[in-house]
This record gives sequence, C-alpha cells and structure tokens, in this order.
Amino acid sequence: MKTIHLYLLAFLASITAPFVVSSQSLQTGDKSIFGVLQQYNPLVVNIETNLKELKKGTEAEPWQPAVFKVMMGDSVALQLDVQIAPRGKMRRKTCDFPPVKIRFYEQKPENDSIADINEIKLVTSCYSLPKNEEWVQREYLVYELYNLITEQSFRVKSAAVRFEEPGKRNRTMESFSFFIESEEELAARLGGRPMKPRVGSTRVLDSVSYDRMCVFEYMIGNTDWSVRARHNIKLIFLNSPKTIIAVPYDFDYSGAVGTDYAAPNGDYPIQTVQERYYLGLCRTEAHYQQIFDFYLSKEKALTDHCERAAYLPENARKQMNRYFGQFFDALKDPSRSKREIIRNCNKGR
Repeated sequence: MKTIHLYLLAFLASITAPFVVSSQSLQTGDKSIFGVLQQYNPLVVNIETNLKELKKGTEAEPWQPAVFKVMMGDSVALQLDVQIAPRGKMRRKTCDFPPVKIRFYEQKPENDSIADINEIKLVTSCYSLPKNEEWVQREYLVYELYNLITEQSFRVKSAAVRFEEPGKRNRTMESFSFFIESEEELAARLGGRPMKPRVGSTRVLDSVSYDRMCVFEYMIGNTDWSVRARHNIKLIFLNSPKTIIAVPYDFDYSGAVGTDYAAPNGDYPIQTVQERYYLGLCRTEAHYQQIFDFYLSKEKALTDHCERAAYLPENARKQMNRYFGQFFDALKDPSRSKREIIRNCNKGR
C-alpha cells in the first residue's frame, strides 16, 4: 500500500536541506497532500508526463502516470509518483491545455477516504498567453474572497507549475496555477460528509448559508451554477448542527473573472456575463437585509484583499474592485437592491 506520511515529510522539508523522496519509500499515513503543499511558500512544481496523451485524454482511460516534484531552486524537495487526468468537458475541447486532476498514489489504498482526500484538482491556463494566466489569477482571487466570507468554502493554494515531457524539449507548459482542496477534505474539515444525490433541492439547505452563497454568486456575476442539477455545486451534510450546505466552485464563467469563452446562461435575461442576475430563493425583506448587512460589514476586508493581490496586474485588481463596488453600491441603496436582487428571487434552477 503506497500512501503518504505527508505531514512528517513537510516537517522534515522545513528544517533540513532539500532532498528527494520517492513515493515507493513513503510510509502509510492519514494526512492530505493539500496540507503538505500549503507548507511551501512559494510553491513551485514540476510535473513530468506524456503531454500529448494528457491533452488527448479519453473518458474510457483518462488516468496516466506522472512524476510530481516540489522544487526549491534547482533542488527537488519532494518527489512523488502520481496519476494525472484531464478534466472539464468544455475546456478539454476548447483549450490548448486542459485543467487536470491528480491522484497522489500509484495504486488505490485500501482506505478509500485517504484515496479520495488525496485526489485534488489543479487549475491551469487554458492557453499559454498572459491574458489566460490573468484569468486563472482572477479565479484564484475569487476563491480567496469566498474564504473570507465563510469557512464553508474550498481552500486553494497557488503554485508556479511547469508541465514537461522528458526527452521532448519543445513540449513544456508553465503558468500561474492553483490546487483546490478535495471535496472529501472540505467535508471532513467542516465535520460532515459529501452528499451525491442525483437531483439537489434548495428547500433542504441551511437558509443562511445558502443565501450568503447566492449573494456571493451575484457579487461575482456568476449564473453558471445550479443546485438542482448539481452543476458547479457540492452538497455537504454537516453532523453538528445536522444540516445541508451548498459549496460553490468553478468561477471562470463569472463576470469578475471575465474570460472571453464565458457566455451568459441562456435561461436568464442577460446579454454578457458581466451583467448580474440573482438566482436565490424568495425571503422576507428583513432576512435579505441581514444578508446585505453581513456583506457590507465585509466590504473593506474584501476590497483590501483585492488591492493586496500582488500576483494580479494592478489594472486587473482595480477593475475587479470597481466591479465589486457596483455590487456594494446596490446593497447600500434599498430601492436598487429591491429592484435588482429581491424582485428576481426564485428564478434559479
């Protein structure tokens, strides 16, 4: 059984000179790879695999072997044999390089929960162009902003990632990227478990948590989600208190990110993804006001975080804050918030 005693490795890496560790030599453990990757600042990763096969990827046989290396300068701090696969049907068709998921084991461990926790997503640039890298940086910032809103959110870890194919000098891809916490680790952190119903229902969700999420999706200008269809939403059952929450992910179709491949949802009366459209449930105005007041209390923290996001170009930070400023202006104007948010309730899917 080839799982990972990861926290020990991270501790050793922090107090000793860089070293190489092979996955064959690792001991059985119950900690997550995401926890280990968080220890490295900055996180620099080289992934060696067959890039042609990775881009081609098939539904029948998506996984292929790869070597995962955490770099410290020219030295290798951590080396693991992993499995890698492309993900995202639409972006696999349209991108030069697809987003990927990585299994941090060669053979599935007997403990399924460890296996699930150590399979995580990696978001990379769709094309090797500065604008595409900026879109990844913007989406990473959106994840960080939702982390400031609630702990019921996916954590992310930024990285400089280089994909290369050994022996193929021209087959490389390098960009700003980020890892996303696995669904299983998120659920464990919150004291719950993932739920995978065929059809989701908004009526069974914790109302405060759900409404805060809906307002966040409105803030970033995102309509590319659905609880009922379980599209870009994970449902988590919490043990204490016993309730169900919805956790959003994949924000690249939002107005805040503004990718050129993002198209507005045809079910709603908007012409571009920059236009906001509220998809939450109808509540009392007093309930809405509590949610609005909560967001207004977070305005400075959110806008300050945008301004400090040094990984983003300055003009992108300013543009995003102007976009969010429109949202906060609407919350401060009762007639406008009623017209643009409250009256559109119950329009989501």
